[in-house]
Amino acid sequence: MAAGAEPVVSNVRASQRAGTRLVDVYYDLAGTSGPVTVTIEGSADGGSSYTLPMTTLSGSAGPEVHAGSNRRITWDAGTDWAGEFSDQLRFRVTAAEGSIPPGFVMIPPVGSGTTFTMGDSLGEAGIDEQPHEVYVSAFMMQSTEVTNDQMAEVLDWAYGQGKLIVDVDTVKNLAGDQQEILDLDDGGCRILWNPATERFELKSAKGSGYPCVVMSWHGAAAYCNYRSEMEGLTPCYSWADWSCDHDANGYRLPTEAEWELAGRGGLSGKRFPWGDKISHDFPASPDPEVGVANYYSTDTDSYDVSATRESHPDWDDLPAPYISPVGTFPANGYGLYDMAGNVEEWCGDWHAPRYYGAFLPGTAENPTGPPTGYDRVLRGGFYNATAIDCRVSDRGYWPPHWSMTSFGFRPVRR
Repeated sequence: MAAGAEPVVSNVRASQRAGTRLVDVYYDLAGTSGPVTVTIEGSADGGSSYTLPMTTLSGSAGPEVHAGSNRRITWDAGTDWAGEFSDQLRFRVTAAEGSIPPGFVMIPPVGSGTTFTMGDSLGEAGIDEQPHEVYVSAFMMQSTEVTNDQMAEVLDWAYGQGKLIVDVDTVKNLAGDQQEILDLDDGGCRILWNPATERFELKSAKGSGYPCVVMSWHGAAAYCNYRSEMEGLTPCYSWADWSCDHDANGYRLPTEAEWELAGRGGLSGKRFPWGDKISHDFPASPDPEVGVANYYSTDTDSYDVSATRESHPDWDDLPAPYISPVGTFPANGYGLYDMAGNVEEWCGDWHAPRYYGAFLPGTAENPTGPPTGYDRVLRGGFYNATAIDCRVSDRGYWPPHWSMTSFGFRPVRR
């Protein structure tokens, strides 16, 4: 989305066509001179959560929608929601300039009188997760963690452009403040440098399709800059001091507020992206609160209801790390995979344990974290984390120059 652009959706209303299972949702669109991407979400509980399956759509939804009154989206509820009924249906329509990149999903905004409760609403954590209200504008997020394939492609491009310092042990950025991007000599890294071909290659085991790990925060930010340059976008990060221009149209790491809003998938007040319980596999008796993830199960937390303990039995094979391919487990309500477990994800924010209370009195709009700090935030838990660390409000943090087999990331764009 271009800096400063903010399409306005108003006057949303809906009606079911008599004698059919088709629902027409009308809205007015203003504030833009060109085509925008329109996203619709549905709620069956009066707006408490927006998780209705809405894939059979026609009309003014998706990319290339122009401003005007009485734009109409038609939802085939008979196909997407067969046999279901609710008198509490609500619909949320949002718009953002530009098209959605392949592999990304649109995360609708919070604002205009509706707030997003960020933090631990269940009272299970301390001051580090103090509940507070925030406004978050619409943004686009990659549906999976960045894979080894994607990282190798971007690094190959950057090397070809003379932007990297590379040897068999490490990759560093050439411009500005040089930092290690990827620790190639770590046994958990699944990417190799081939000096003969001067290209990056993937290890055969846990390489293609798996999340890229052992990259520092600087490495994740550098990936975002290089990918932005590859696609003709404006990079968000300064090479001189790694500060972020959140108004630039390139890729960047999500803020904590963006990550948590996206991680909740339209739900409110839940421990995990799907509900309040976690497991390695779905139980024999269906329970809508149970979701599955790649994590380390124990009997410590009552909401860990897995029948198998310790590492996930399907993904604890050598070589380490015990990661799973991206997209292995079901997505949350926004279409995002692995927002709990597998690898923890770098965010853009500096960490401060009392940030929620001391720096964010009242309601904050698009907060970007403390101005300085020592550690950067990670979110989402990982393959060797227990259930409590996979909660959607949990906050991990490490120095930005560190790299570990549990560290991954996914970019966002406005």
